[in-house]
Amino acid sequence: MEQSQRLLNLAIRLVLLVGMPAIFGLCVDHYFSQANLYAIFQAFAFLGIVALGLSVTMVAGEFDLSVAAISTVAGLIVVKFGGDSAWLGVLCAVVFGVVVGIANAALLPWLGVSSLVTTVGSMMFLTGIGYWLAGGRVLSYANLDVSDFLDQNVGGIFSPRSLITIACFIVVSLFLRYTTLGRDIYASGGHRKAAIQSGARVGKALTVGFVISGGLSALGGGLLSLSLATASATMGSNILLQAASAAIVGGVALGGGIGSPLGVAMGVLILTVLNNGLGLLSATSTQILLVNGLLLLIVVLLDGRLGAVLAAPLGRFARRKATGIA
Repeated sequence: MEQSQRLLNLAIRLVLLVGMPAIFGLCVDHYFSQANLYAIFQAFAFLGIVALGLSVTMVAGEFDLSVAAISTVAGLIVVKFGGDSAWLGVLCAVVFGVVVGIANAALLPWLGVSSLVTTVGSMMFLTGIGYWLAGGRVLSYANLDVSDFLDQNVGGIFSPRSLITIACFIVVSLFLRYTTLGRDIYASGGHRKAAIQSGARVGKALTVGFVISGGLSALGGGLLSLSLATASATMGSNILLQAASAAIVGGVALGGGIGSPLGVAMGVLILTVLNNGLGLLSATSTQILLVNGLLLLIVVLLDGRLGAVLAAPLGRFARRKATGIA
């Protein structure tokens, strides 16, 4: 992707991040209140951590359809088995997510099929596990002190749960940017055959990508269940489409090799700001879905051929400036 188109894509997302709150602020009196900003970052906490994990597999040229089921089962594990120690329950949930990630990665070369096929099988299997663990009930978590701790106000607009998500974004960003394995993940998605020929550890990179996806999804689901003090077999059923949309809006390419945690964070914030504002304007769930779909289509168009057409004049202008031509 040319530098001019990268700058255009970044500018579009910055305009959305600045413009949407400005518009909602004019329409809703209390939009910029601490309580509403806190609500935005609470929504960011769960969607962000799942979208971050999913985006790593997308950057590697794969797609993990099991993230929603992983987060659901992880939430049930925490509530069902973390009664004596919430953090031990979270650890068990994360280990579960990591194991599922390893299994997903191991099945790819063994079955010789697309990750879409492999992970849809995992999703269906884990959905069944979720219904079995829940037993047709909504499970409750008795220790409300943990819920109060995770959701307590920090700095006016954050909570420990949202700060954990932000910390995950920082760690994954540093890993992808500054480690050889992180660069191998990008190489695997960019051009896999060339990456293999150049000595990139593609197999290990894919395994790590699915491990990150599974582990983060499980962490997000576990923390959400502790926050709500409940868990059910349908808790994370809607998160997959939202996470994929956030990653794409954040600039992650479906073909792999392109994307960053910073972009994903921007995509998540764009969607959470949009949905929060529409909710305050009393939009129906149908209207919110329509607007989300329209936004996704516009972003995909601008990232594709339309974006290239719009970025071409910027590229010519930059080259003229670089060569000193008026």
